[in-house]
Amino acid sequence: MQNVYRTTNGRHILKINYFAINNFRGISGGLDQNKIVFEDTNTLFLYGQNNVGKSTFLKAYQFFYKEEKPIKVDFFKSDFTNQIEFEIEVRLLPIDRTKIEAAAPQQKESYKKYVKDDCLRIRKTWQQDGKTVKPINQTYNYKTKEFENIGYASIGLHSVFQSCLPKPVFIKAMPTEDEAKEILNDILKGMAENTLKEADLVALEQAKSKIKELQDKMYNPELIESYQTSVNSYFSQIFGDTLLKISESKDRLVWTENKLGKDFNVEFAKLGIEGDIDTAIPATADKVGHGTIRTAIFTLLLMKDVAEKFEREPGRKDYMVLFEEPELFLYPRIIKELRELIYKVSEDDLPYQVLCASHSPSMIDISKPKSSIIRLVKSDSGTNIYQINNQFLKAAKEVTTDEQLKQEMNEVLRFNPHVCEAFYADEVLLIEGPTEEVLARAYLQEFPTKKDFFILNCGTVNNIPFYQKILSKFKIKYHAIFDTDSRTPSSYDTEGNPSFDSHIQGSISKQFFEDKKQYTTGLIRIHDTTFEPAHQASSIPLELRFTESSPSAGKPYNANIYWKNVLYPNKDHPEFKNVPFISYIEAMLAH
Repeated sequence: MQNVYRTTNGRHILKINYFAINNFRGISGGLDQNKIVFEDTNTLFLYGQNNVGKSTFLKAYQFFYKEEKPIKVDFFKSDFTNQIEFEIEVRLLPIDRTKIEAAAPQQKESYKKYVKDDCLRIRKTWQQDGKTVKPINQTYNYKTKEFENIGYASIGLHSVFQSCLPKPVFIKAMPTEDEAKEILNDILKGMAENTLKEADLVALEQAKSKIKELQDKMYNPELIESYQTSVNSYFSQIFGDTLLKISESKDRLVWTENKLGKDFNVEFAKLGIEGDIDTAIPATADKVGHGTIRTAIFTLLLMKDVAEKFEREPGRKDYMVLFEEPELFLYPRIIKELRELIYKVSEDDLPYQVLCASHSPSMIDISKPKSSIIRLVKSDSGTNIYQINNQFLKAAKEVTTDEQLKQEMNEVLRFNPHVCEAFYADEVLLIEGPTEEVLARAYLQEFPTKKDFFILNCGTVNNIPFYQKILSKFKIKYHAIFDTDSRTPSSYDTEGNPSFDSHIQGSISKQFFEDKKQYTTGLIRIHDTTFEPAHQASSIPLELRFTESSPSAGKPYNANIYWKNVLYPNKDHPEFKNVPFISYIEAMLAH
């Protein structure tokens, strides 16, 4: 994929490799702990607990791009001694080198010392200097592996670098009708200015009689109609019975776009069964609700390049859409429709990279290409980013192509379409199949826990290592219960976790003990040889043993009968907690 592109207005758009922040508002702990990798990724979902800093990450890119000057509350804990840091790495292509050398001939050679493998890394630090706050701009020297006090590799000011970055477009959680209107008019203003920027402005003063003609040229009705049609092609995928309309509001006189231009409104219209506008149904912005307005804003922005007459090129990303909680105010089915639309930014040749802050696992689809999931957590040491992307998933599934990964992820989702809920939990129990799933849920219903404890049915023992890799990457504590399938553990650790030397059991135990060295994992327990014989052992009192009531009825049914007719009536039995599966669950909850 190309990493830098020319737009029709002459901008070169650098591809961001990563963006990191530290000590900005609620984000702290260091740049390495708070780094989002954008490389080869178009759609990113950032999730985490309330007030952990998800929206702060979105606002940080906008803050950096605009070079806003921070005030006291922008510093971590409102303390000026906590210096705000922004770090970004971008990738250059030969065309960029040519542009840089033409624009800054005196730096034709000097900037090259800061470029390695076409990468350029800069850092901006905001610190207090007397009674004011000043920035320190630095550039990374890949040879010395240190930052030097050289701003933007000596090639120019922030405004020069800014013109090469994707422009941020922020969609906040609670927009108003006026904000939707403001976005629309900003887009159409850009269209107007681009259209007439080469016109002889003196002629405008001398030809006031042609103002209407010039207005029509600026706001080409056909182009506005094309923009409206493009917006509705996406908007209708989510709200099929609603049409978004762009209507002229008023004229303004005297040149400059602010004076000569027009204002436009965002309106909505309900469609009847035949697809015609039903004027009897109220459809003003105050009637359609926040969810519709936010979706309208998103689709207006998705078609921004149509209004600005940008020539779309595969892979080019001119804008960074920063979407705050896209699932808010939407019906579950609509959430899924919006999710598909957001992911289309990855699949279609649209000039948008999307970073969403979300609370909803329904927004995540691990089968989509060029996408990434980011977990943000807060601890005593500050905030931490944990991220997985397509490259990680390919390695975890041992595949090489996007199509292979898509098929593997679809298979995972066929086993359990709710797998993404596990990424939101504090602890996860990995189990092989429905027997353990039914019993675990039954136990937790009867003996609730204050823990955020998620039961993940992996569908098969062969999927457990894959989930282990994801959960360990996210630093989520996990437990696992699986069958030995007649294989004997080679050893046990002090917590009773078994180790195997081969087969799938060996893969599970190897991954577990590797993870245990890196962070706090849970426990792994086993059934010898499978659940059924393990719970029919002579060491279990007869009244607590498993019996298969109806083999043809399936495992979930028999597991439920085992709980309903055997375990639950005997929950006060002195040996109840010694039933293998019950003892495993209790140990994990106590761990």
